[in-house]
Amino acid sequence: MEKLLVLSGIITLLFSIAKIVEMKYVEKKWTPVKYVIRDAMMVFIAAFVGLFGFLQMNGTLNDFMNVITENKSLNLKATQIFTDEPGF
Repeated sequence: MEKLLVLSGIITLLFSIAKIVEMKYVEKKWTPVKYVIRDAMMVFIAAFVGLFGFLQMNGTLNDFMNVITENKSLNLKATQIFTDEPGF
């Protein structure tokens, strides 16, 4: 859960920075801060709900990062090996 909050916070921070840069250099018109905060909160909620839904359906955050980076790795914690005598 902490990873979801951190990742959602990073997404929101990047959005806020992009919004400020857009207001300063592209539009050259400052909008009230309450609208920027409102938009940032909507982005945070959307990112959190989207990540939470994805992870509930598909698995862990490591699986999510593997999809993004297209890295094929095994989950060694889930891999089972037998080191004892066979039971037959």
